[in-house]
Amino acid sequence: MAKQQKKYNNRQDHPSSIELGKLQPQAVELEEAVLGALLIDSKAYLDIENILISEDFYVESNKTVYKAIMQLSMSHKPVDMLTVVEELRKSGDLDAIGGPVYIAQLTDKVASAAHIVFHSQIISQKARARNLIRITSEITAMAFDETQDVEETIEELEKSLTELVSSSSSCQSVPMGEVLTESMEKASKTQELREKGIMLSVTTGLNTLDEIFAGGWSSPDLIIIGARPSMGKTQHALAFAKAAAAADKDVLFVTIEMKRTQLVNRYLLEDDRINEKHLKSGQMSHEEWSAIDERVGQLWNLKMNIADSHNIRYLNNIKSEARRMYRKGKLKLMVIDYLGLIRTNLKFQSRQLEIGYITGELKNLAKELDIPIILLSQLNRPQKGMAVREPQLDDLRESGDIEQDADIVLFIHKPDYYNPDVQDSKGVPWKGRGKLIISKYREGARNQPVIFHHDKRYKKIWDNGVNQASADEYIPPVIAPNQDFLNESEDTPF
Repeated sequence: MAKQQKKYNNRQDHPSSIELGKLQPQAVELEEAVLGALLIDSKAYLDIENILISEDFYVESNKTVYKAIMQLSMSHKPVDMLTVVEELRKSGDLDAIGGPVYIAQLTDKVASAAHIVFHSQIISQKARARNLIRITSEITAMAFDETQDVEETIEELEKSLTELVSSSSSCQSVPMGEVLTESMEKASKTQELREKGIMLSVTTGLNTLDEIFAGGWSSPDLIIIGARPSMGKTQHALAFAKAAAAADKDVLFVTIEMKRTQLVNRYLLEDDRINEKHLKSGQMSHEEWSAIDERVGQLWNLKMNIADSHNIRYLNNIKSEARRMYRKGKLKLMVIDYLGLIRTNLKFQSRQLEIGYITGELKNLAKELDIPIILLSQLNRPQKGMAVREPQLDDLRESGDIEQDADIVLFIHKPDYYNPDVQDSKGVPWKGRGKLIISKYREGARNQPVIFHHDKRYKKIWDNGVNQASADEYIPPVIAPNQDFLNESEDTPF
C-alpha cells in the first residue's frame, strides 16, 4: 500500500507539500473502501451523494472511478464491477486507472457499506484541508508580491474562504444529465417546501409583483430599481427589505447615503401617531413615546442587518460584509442604496466603465452567494423646459450600460410629483399612487406598469392585490400593453 500510495502521490503536483516538508492531508485507504462499498452496494451512493464530489478524492484513479459511479447512478443504471468497467472503457479511462484488475481489487478493501457515510465525511474533511492549504499558500504569495494591491488580496481571501465554506469552488463543467437531475431535484424540493408553507423566493411585499415574479425576488437575480430624485427609491427599498425580513428572510441593507438611525426612523414613522418633526427635534408627547415603544416592539425581531460605515461605499467592503453574513447563514437578500455612490480602488478611463465593472461584480456576487441583490440607481432629473417622460432603459445606459448585468429593471414613476392635479386616462387622480414599471425581466413580461399606493407621508407602500386590480393595473397572466404606459399624452400633463 505504501508503494502504491507513493506512486499515486508522484502523479500529482503538490508544491506546498514539498515546501512544507509534509504530505498533504489524505485518506487513500478510506477512498478505496468507499469505492469498494459502492461496487458492493450501489444504493449506498444515495447516502453520500451530498457529501462527496469527485474532486474530494486525493488519488486521480479514485477520482475517475467515482466519476464513473456518479454517471451510472445519475443515469439510473446499476453500479457493479462490470458496469463500472464498461463505463470507464467507453470514456477511455480504463487503462489509465490500471484496468479491470484495479476495479476488482477495490471490492477486497471492504466487506459492506455499513460505514460508508463516516468514511466519506473523513475524505471530505481531508479535501477541505487540502483546499485550505492551497488557499493560504496562494494568499501568502500574493501578500509577498509588492505589485499586488492589498485590498485585492484581502478580497481574494474572503472569496476563497466563502467558496470553501459553501463547497462551490469547482469551476469544472457539468454534464447535461447531472444538470437535469439537479434541476428536477430543485423543482421537487421547491414544491415540497411550498406545500409546507415555505417559500424559496423572497416576497416583495406587493401582491402583484409577487404574482409576476413567481413568488418574489429569486436568486441569483440582480434587480435594478431606478428613479429620478424624489421618487421614493429609498422608501421602496425599505419596504421591500422589511417585507422580506418579516417573512423570515435574512436581509442585509447597505446604506451609503444615510445613517442607520435615519433608516430606522423611517420605519418608526410608518405609525401615523408619530410626528416626524417632533421625533427629530425632541418634542414628542407622552402619547408619541407610547406609540414609539409599540412600534419598536413590532420591529425588534426583524431579521435585518444594516451596514452604514463610511467605508461601506467601497465595493470590496460591500462584498466582504455580504460574504461574512453569508458564512454566518444570515443572508437571503441584499439591498444597496445606491449605485452612484459605490466606489472601487481601481482606476478607470471613465466613471461609466467603473459603473459597468461594479454591476458586473455584484451580479457575480449574487451568483456566488446564490441570493437576489437589489441595487438602487438614480436617474438624471428632466431638463427644464423638456417634457417629462416615463423612465426607460436608455436612461440606465447613460449610467454605465448596467442593463446588460441586470435580470430585472424596475422604474419608479410618480406622475403627480410634476403636477399634483394630473389624472390618468380614466380621470382618476394620480395623487397617492405611482407606477413600478417593469422595463426588463429576463423570465417574463416587459414594459408592464404595476400600480402602487402610498400614504400622504409616503411612509407606507402597498397595492390592491391581484384579485382587486383596477383597470390600470397589471393583471397576470395577461401581457397586453397598458394604455397609460403607451399613451403618455393622456397620462401626464407634459
